[in-house]
Amino acid sequence: MNYHSVFYRILCFVSVLWGMPVWAETAADLHLRAQVKALQSTLIASEMNARINQLKLRDGERFNEGQVLVSFLCTLEKAQLNKAQATLEKTVKTYEVKQRLEVLHSIGALELAVAKAEAAEARADVEVAHAVLERCVIKAPFSGKVTEAIARAYQTVRAGDPLLEILDDKALEIEFMAPSKALLQLTIGKHFQVILDETNKSYEAEIVRLGGKVDPVSQTIKVYGRFVNKSAELLPGMSGAVELSITP
Repeated sequence: MNYHSVFYRILCFVSVLWGMPVWAETAADLHLRAQVKALQSTLIASEMNARINQLKLRDGERFNEGQVLVSFLCTLEKAQLNKAQATLEKTVKTYEVKQRLEVLHSIGALELAVAKAEAAEARADVEVAHAVLERCVIKAPFSGKVTEAIARAYQTVRAGDPLLEILDDKALEIEFMAPSKALLQLTIGKHFQVILDETNKSYEAEIVRLGGKVDPVSQTIKVYGRFVNKSAELLPGMSGAVELSITP
C-alpha cells in the first residue's frame, strides 16, 4: 500500500471539510512529465510548380546554414530573366537617345516621359524575373538536421507541397505543464532535474519562461526550461519525469 498516497487523500478530504487549499509538497508527487523540443523547427515547402533537380539530404543527415537543401529545374524561368534583361537594355538605350534628342528640341516632353516609364517598367520586369528565379533554390535558414525527407529528386511538385522537415538539434528546450497554484514559485532561473526515459539519466535544467496563459480547465500553465549543461546524447522528442521543489 502506498501510505503517502493514502495520507494525501485523507489530507484532501480534511481540507475540503475545512475549506483549506491543499498542495503537494513536490512536483514529483504530481507526476509531472517533460518533453525535449527543438527551439527551431520548420517544414520546407515548395514555392513553385516545378520538377526537383537536387534533393540529396536524407532523414538524419546534417546541414549548415545557407546550404542548398533543394533546387528545381528552372529552364523557363532563366529564359524569362534573359528576355527581361534584353528588354531592359533596349529600353534604357532608347531612353538615353531620346534624352539627347530632347536637348536638341527634336522630340516633345511627352515622348521622353514615355521612354522613361518604359525603361522603369522593364527594370521592374527584371526584378520580378530575379525573384522568381530565386525560388528555384531553397537554402537552409539555420544549421541542423533533417527529420523527414518527404519529396524525392526529379519529382514534380506544386506550390505548397511539403519537401523536408528540419530542426536545429543543438538548441533544445524542455516543456512541461505545472499546476497554476505553483505559479508564484515557478520563477525564472529556478533549477530542477529531468530524468529522461531514453537515457535513464538525470539532467539539471532551469526555467527560462512561462506560458502566456493559464488553462482554466486543467488549471495548469506551460513551463519552458533549458539544460544547464549541453549533452550530445540529447535529442528532440525525448521525455521524462520532472523533479522540481515546490513548497506547500
